[in-house]
Formats: sequence, C-alpha cells, structure tokens
Amino acid sequence: MAEEWLTYHEAGKRLGSTGEAVRYRALRGKWPRRRGNDGRARVQIPEDAQDVRTPSAQPVRTAGTQGVRTPSARRSDQALTHALESHIKTLQADVEALKEQLAASSGREAQLVADLAAEQAKTAQEADKAGKAIAAFAALAESFDALASARTRPWWRRLVG
Repeated sequence: MAEEWLTYHEAGKRLGSTGEAVRYRALRGKWPRRRGNDGRARVQIPEDAQDVRTPSAQPVRTAGTQGVRTPSARRSDQALTHALESHIKTLQADVEALKEQLAASSGREAQLVADLAAEQAKTAQEADKAGKAIAAFAALAESFDALASARTRPWWRRLVG
C-alpha cells in the first residue's frame, strides 16, 4: 500500500470517528505523524487500524430522527422517566404519611409532658409532707430524749434514795 498521509479530519471520516478522536488515538498508538506543506498535521493510518464509532459520530436512535448525536444530546428513555416519576410520587406520599404521624405523636407527646409535670408536682408535695413528718418525728425524739434524761437518776441516787 502506498504511503497515504491524511489530516486528522480526513482520517476521522475514513475511520468513522472525529478528528479529535483520531488525534488522541494516533498519540496513544504512536502512529507516524508529520506536518504537511500547508502546516497542518498529517497522520499515517496503520493497516491494522479498525473503524471506531465515537459517540458524537453515531446516529441518534430516537423515533423517526436521524443525525449525529453530540454529547450534549441526551437519549430519551420514557419508561425510566415514568418509573422514576411514579417512585417520586410514592415517596412524596410516604413523606406526607410520616408528617401526619409526627403531628399525631407530637400531640400525644404534649399530653405525656403535661401528665409528667402533674406527677412531678404531686411527688414534690409528697416529698414536702414527708420532710415535715421527718422533722416532726425528729423533734419528738429529741423531746423524749430530754424527758428520759431528766427522769433517769444515777445509780448511787437510786441506792441512797
């Protein structure tokens, strides 16, 4: 085969790719390169080089349209979109149900807090009564101790008299 030197753009057309993809492929594969008389880079395609279809050179596979698909053109997948939208609706319903449960539990929580406050007040009253009773018994014990010490005589007094 005769030496054929092509620009990256021409090589891209021949290999079914873009000029930029061919340029990177030539760098990776260490294909022979040189500058032409016009100053543009030229590359020699090896005989074992296979055609490559890059995403930007592949035809668009949408209903009824043909053309080149660029990286910014997204493929439409209606089934996936529909499934995701229905899943979003399900999740939104779950969120609403959880909000209702939270509101109901907040009402129950408020009632429990009120009951707890009443029980704490009752316990404080009972503790106050118990403290007063303990103080009264302590005073009574002191008076009994004083009375008992006043009535008790030493042994020698009981003997004498």
